[in-house]
Amino acid sequence: MKSASEAAVFGPFTLLLGSKQLLKDGVPVAMGGRALELLTVLIEQQGKVVGKQELLTRAWPNLFVEEANLRVQMAALRRILGDGQAGQRYIVNATRVGYSFIAPVRIVDLGEAERAFPPAPSAARENLPLAVTPAIGREAVVAAIRAELGRHRLVTLVGAGGVGKTTVAIEVARASLPDNGAVILVDFAQIADPAHVEQAVATAVGMTLGIAHWQMADPLPVAHGLIILDNCEHVIDTAAHAADLLLQKGVGVRVLATSREPLRTQGEYVLRLPGLDVPQNAADLDPERALALPAVRLFIDRAAAALGSYDPPPDEIAAIVALCRHLDGIPLAIELAAGRIDAFGVHGLAERLDNVLRLLVAGRRTALKRHQTLLATLNWSYDHLTPGEQVTLARLGTFVGHFSLEAAARVASFDEPSWDTIENLTNLVAKSLVSADFSQAVPRYRLLETTRAYALDKLRVRGEVGRLRRRHALYMKEAMQLAESEWARVPATAWVNTYAGQIDNLRLALDWCFGPEGDPELGAELTAVSAVLWFQLSLVDEARGLFERAMTALALRAQPDPVREVTLLCALGTALVYTVGPTPQARETLAHAWRIAQGADNIGLELRALWCVFLVELSSGHYPAALDIADRFTRLAEEEARFSTTSHVRTGHRLRGFAQYYLGDVRAARLSLEAALNDGGADSSAVVRMQFDQELNARAYHSQTLWLLGHQELALTIAAACVADARARGHATTLSLVLVESGCPVALHAGALDLLEERVDLLQELSGKLLFGPWSAWGQCFRGALLLARGDAPGAVDDLTEGLKQLARTGWPIRRAMFLGHLAQALHARGDGEAAQHRIEEAIALAQASREGWILPELLRVQAVLYEAARPADAVACIERARDLARRDGMEAWLARCNIVARRLGLP
Repeated sequence: MKSASEAAVFGPFTLLLGSKQLLKDGVPVAMGGRALELLTVLIEQQGKVVGKQELLTRAWPNLFVEEANLRVQMAALRRILGDGQAGQRYIVNATRVGYSFIAPVRIVDLGEAERAFPPAPSAARENLPLAVTPAIGREAVVAAIRAELGRHRLVTLVGAGGVGKTTVAIEVARASLPDNGAVILVDFAQIADPAHVEQAVATAVGMTLGIAHWQMADPLPVAHGLIILDNCEHVIDTAAHAADLLLQKGVGVRVLATSREPLRTQGEYVLRLPGLDVPQNAADLDPERALALPAVRLFIDRAAAALGSYDPPPDEIAAIVALCRHLDGIPLAIELAAGRIDAFGVHGLAERLDNVLRLLVAGRRTALKRHQTLLATLNWSYDHLTPGEQVTLARLGTFVGHFSLEAAARVASFDEPSWDTIENLTNLVAKSLVSADFSQAVPRYRLLETTRAYALDKLRVRGEVGRLRRRHALYMKEAMQLAESEWARVPATAWVNTYAGQIDNLRLALDWCFGPEGDPELGAELTAVSAVLWFQLSLVDEARGLFERAMTALALRAQPDPVREVTLLCALGTALVYTVGPTPQARETLAHAWRIAQGADNIGLELRALWCVFLVELSSGHYPAALDIADRFTRLAEEEARFSTTSHVRTGHRLRGFAQYYLGDVRAARLSLEAALNDGGADSSAVVRMQFDQELNARAYHSQTLWLLGHQELALTIAAACVADARARGHATTLSLVLVESGCPVALHAGALDLLEERVDLLQELSGKLLFGPWSAWGQCFRGALLLARGDAPGAVDDLTEGLKQLARTGWPIRRAMFLGHLAQALHARGDGEAAQHRIEEAIALAQASREGWILPELLRVQAVLYEAARPADAVACIERARDLARRDGMEAWLARCNIVARRLGLP
């Protein structure tokens, strides 16, 4: 242990060993106590590997903690040191052993350490405040502003209250000191009367007269420098005039202004400051990457200040990320939230964010009054709005997430003209109370969550909540009607990009409709027209409850609309199939939809119901019934095509091909699928509501069919293209289906095991995100089949057994017979012959009962192998039957496998 009067010097850092304080270039570095303890231990044993247990014991004395805590703290320490940046390395990981500090360390006495970092002389005249807390996560913004100041003499930093404009401006000022003769801050925050602006500027730059006298006065005393005009929004006109005169009189002067709206003066370059970035997928980040997010770093830094030290355990990191995202990365809101950690804890804060304005009330007493609470910050902005802008802001609070200009005008305009609302909205954007996103073809707008909570409070005071909710729900109904009509003719990616952002507004509208003061009938209509969006976003489990609620409301009508009734029944039945399985309830629900559709004398409606009935029959393993439905669908589609521009014929071919494949009629399946794929006409079918690409679905089955027919290389090529195209589309359900129906089985049958492993990994990753359907069960079964192919019989038995149990719980028998065959082989390889016989007999019985002919030759071949040693005569009978079936149906791939066994048995 080094002396308490010594310091360890490495790179730009000095670690004071007595007080355990880290300095960088003589400036204290904010960090947690455990990270400091770890750094001390590593430096004490510089160059040696320090074991993980020793590190855990030193950092968490008398406590048992998981190793993940150590990884999190080491990641934080490396980030603080800038480890790996600019080629500098400090800490290396000795795999599975511990960590080692590898940078050179020099031990000096405290006097020498102090002499190493004397206060730097200031070459520039400046009046900047002392840096009490670091600006976190703004390095890129500071660099961008400095670059723009090199190109423009006036830059205005615009952003919402609490976003950190002043903090960033001061960081820019500090970074600019070496390049300027003067860096001067003029803060307008305490100026209430615009008439005092000119004197404040004049005094700051060293003039005795105000701005009005500059025309007769000497040139500006600052010949070369940067002047920051801070907090301009409430004195915007005089601040703009001051900026103009500064640039006119000071040829070498540049001005950086901060405001909630642009100055709108000559030569101004506007740069909008967003909140600290918290990506959409941040909840999925591993702890080390999550801790690197600036918003998370800010929260932890401020929480440590409130608690004395704060090292978040791994189970709190996800909650911190979610909290920062809910607060839109606004630094003031994050600081205020971190300041309440002592009262509520992280999870308690997350649970209380629905009352965000009341929660975030304990700011720094030394801060400006309008920054001491979130409510004060928003009141400051609201009080400087016109009456019309105040009304529009309150009404816009009814939207959740993004909304369009049209939506704002339609919902927020009562008796006033819609163009007044649009004008108010554009002013609110300029004043940073509404965010605008121009990256899409149609501009989108949104209120930050904190601003929205404030707007809703104002809306309640105005007594307009109920009226706004109805207008909002009616607008959402029209928007979803448009979405439904566009779905069949707009490319899937463009459609999802346009409408996916409306899901939160849709939820809000439905909650009101089915609430105590709502309109259940409107809710039923809105649910029906929005069904396609729920399915396209794979929100099937959530949607099922909505469909059930809407059906209850629809039943109260004396004469339900058959179109709406069939739409809801089909949606509910489909959701049931994918959540609880193809149960009798799902079958009866869809059969009822078909009966209503037949009575409505509407071919399009009947086709929609028939597709759903086909789905429940196929997913139940009723393959002959599924083929009958597919035939009926095709005939109806061909009839409709004679007098309509809408065509569902290709969908009919697809359905027939799927059923024929499972029945083992692979030659017919190939013809049906190629008819679906090769038809040059546009596929305008809109009967399928689930989120998967129908053409890719057909190509996937086509690749399996080709493999069975003996075209292995072509099947592998098509399967690879299917997987690549599905990944490019970004649809989880589409990709999962393609992996199950093509990517995994074709690779498995062809023996491409490395390719299979890659695809099984992907399927299992996806299945963790799809909380419905049989994806997880299929993924585990394919994992078992992979292990079997690689000779790991025990592992294969475990995975296949568990996967088949999961599959049984979903109620989906599809591929169950195939995986039972794999389990029989794994049991046999493990030496459990009796259990293997039971499983193969179960598989054959299942395939025969459902007439699942595509797999039957392979199952019989497996049975022959199991009989081969002890019952050769039975083995011969099995293999002969398998070969006959394979020859009859043209399944050359199975026939080739059967012939290998037949030759071993002495057959020609």
